[in-house]
Amino acid sequence: MKIPVIYLAVFAMLFQQALSTMSGLTIPVLAPPIAAETGLSPGLVGLYTAFLYGGSMISSLTGGGFLLRFGALRVSQACLLVVAIGLLINAPGYIFLFVTGALITGLGGGPSTPASSQILARYADPARAPLIFSIKQTGVPLGGVFAGVLLPIYVSEFGWRGAIVGAALMAVGLALLLQPLRAEFDSDRQPGRGLKLTDVRATMMTVLRDPRVRELSMALFAFTGLQLAFASFYVSFLSLGLGWSLTEAGIAYSVAMVAGIIGRILWGWVGSNFMPPLYLLAMLGFLMAFAGMAQALVGADWPVHAVWCIAFAYGLTGIGYQGVLLAEIARVSPPGMAGVITGGAVFFAYLGMILMPAAFGVILEIFDSYRLAFLVLAGVPMIVASILLRSAIRAKT
Repeated sequence: MKIPVIYLAVFAMLFQQALSTMSGLTIPVLAPPIAAETGLSPGLVGLYTAFLYGGSMISSLTGGGFLLRFGALRVSQACLLVVAIGLLINAPGYIFLFVTGALITGLGGGPSTPASSQILARYADPARAPLIFSIKQTGVPLGGVFAGVLLPIYVSEFGWRGAIVGAALMAVGLALLLQPLRAEFDSDRQPGRGLKLTDVRATMMTVLRDPRVRELSMALFAFTGLQLAFASFYVSFLSLGLGWSLTEAGIAYSVAMVAGIIGRILWGWVGSNFMPPLYLLAMLGFLMAFAGMAQALVGADWPVHAVWCIAFAYGLTGIGYQGVLLAEIARVSPPGMAGVITGGAVFFAYLGMILMPAAFGVILEIFDSYRLAFLVLAGVPMIVASILLRSAIRAKT
C-alpha cells in the first residue's frame, strides 16, 4: 500500500528538524562536562549560542534562492551535513574552535525550518495546516529529548568528545536516508533560476511591510528567544545552580521537551478546530511568560516532582506554540513562497535566539543569578502577546 505523500513529508521533515535541533543543543547540554575538563565558564554558552544562531540568521535569510533553485529536500540534506561538520570542529576543545563550530553549525541549521515549510505548504490542507505544521514541529522538542537523554549516555560511555561524534553521525545518517524522497519533494525546483543578492532585500521588505507577517515575526523573536534561553541554560541551572546531577537535570529538561511535543499537537488541534490561531498565539504568549517567571521560584529544597511540574508547564506553552505560528506565516504568504517568507520571518526568530540567551548569559555573569535571568526574559513574550491580542481583537471587529 502506497504511503500518502503528506505523511512522508511530515515525518521526513519532523526528523530533519529533530536532528537539526539536537545539533544546536549539543554543546549547551554538554557544557558541564566540557567546563569540568577545559575550565571554560558555563556562562560562555550564551556566546556560543550567539554565534550559532548568528549563522542561522544569515542562512535563513539568504537561503530562499537556494530553496527555489535546488529544492527544499536537497537543502535539508545539505543542512544536515553542514551541522555535522560544525559539531566535529568543536571536538578539540579550544575556545576559538567552539566559536567556529558554532557559526558553521548555525549556517547549516538556518534553512531547516523554511525548507520544511516549503514542502508542507505544498501538500497540507489549509484548514488542517496548524495541526500538520504542529506535528512536524514536534521535531524541535524531540530533538531536545534526544539531546537530554542520548547525550548524557554518550558522555558516560565515550566522554563529551564521543558524544559530539555521535550527534554528528546521526545527522549524516539522516541526510542519506532522505535521498529516495528527493524526486517527489523537489519536483517544484527551478534549476535555471539565478541566485541574486536582491532576493534577500525583497524577502526582508515583504516581511516588514506586511503587518501580519511583521507581528508574527515579532512573536517568533520573543517566543523562540525565550525557548532557546531555557534550552541553553536549564540543564546548567539545575546542575550547577541547584546541585543536581547531569543525568537528573537531563531528565527534567526532557520533561519540558516531552511537554512541548504534547503542546504542539494539542495547540495545532485547537488552532485547526476551536480557536483562531492569532487568539491562540496571544494566549500561549501570556502562559509561557507566567511559566518562565515561575522558574525564578524554583529552589534547591523543592521536591523533584514540583520542578518537573514547572518544567512541564513551560514546555506545554513555551515550546508548544511553534507549529501554529509557522502555519499562520505560511497562510499569509504569497502562493509558492511559503519557504521564502518563512525564511525572512525566521530571521527574527534567530535574532531572538542570539539576543535573549546572550542577555541571560550577561545577567548570569554580572549578578550570578539564574532566577533573575528567568524573570527578566519572561517579560518579553508577555509584551508581544499583548500586541497579538490587540490585532486579533481588531481583526474580529
